Amino acid sequence: MIQLLKSRALLISVLFGLFGNALAQLLVIDEMTWYYTALASLISLVINLLATFLLRGRNTNRRRNYVKLFCLLTFIGLIATVYLHTKYFMAGTFPYSGYDEKVSYYVKGTEYTPLALKFKEEHPEIQSDSDLVHEGFGSPSEKDRVWTAQSIDQNKLKLISSYSLVVMFFVGLISVLLEVIPKSDGSKGHIARNNTRVVT
Repeated sequence: MIQLLKSRALLISVLFGLFGNALAQLLVIDEMTWYYTALASLISLVINLLATFLLRGRNTNRRRNYVKLFCLLTFIGLIATVYLHTKYFMAGTFPYSGYDEKVSYYVKGTEYTPLALKFKEEHPEIQSDSDLVHEGFGSPSEKDRVWTAQSIDQNKLKLISSYSLVVMFFVGLISVLLEVIPKSDGSKGHIARNNTRVVT
């Protein structure tokens, strides 16, 4: 059991060294990057170990068919949750360009404060949320004056939930494939070696 945990921990480390940065940067939100990275690591560890536990045992034809169906459904779920997270990202964030011209993304709300509504009425030329924050309130750190705290928290919850689903489907699919593919290759090799002995 300890050896299994060591090998799985090593495998997860290698995978995240190769792909973890890309997963953490998926539609990255600057103020939530640290949370995304930590959350992805924890979810991947749990799902990977769970997949290993569930797939231990005799590999029958019926079970292989269930695994194929699971992989297909997981892939569909991955595509759907990526779409959902992208939709939430586009609706729940705003870009902000600082003095260094670097564009960063921050979570916004869905309900403006009375102060922001008054400013928009006085300046009808402002159309985008990024211009509203920049021209009216100076920086993203003042976004609590632009949107209500409750609406900001609702968008944060949507983004965290959709991102968690993306990680779960992604890691679940990869974990099952890593567990199944070596066994299927090994069984084919075993059959081939047996056939060679029979021929000779």
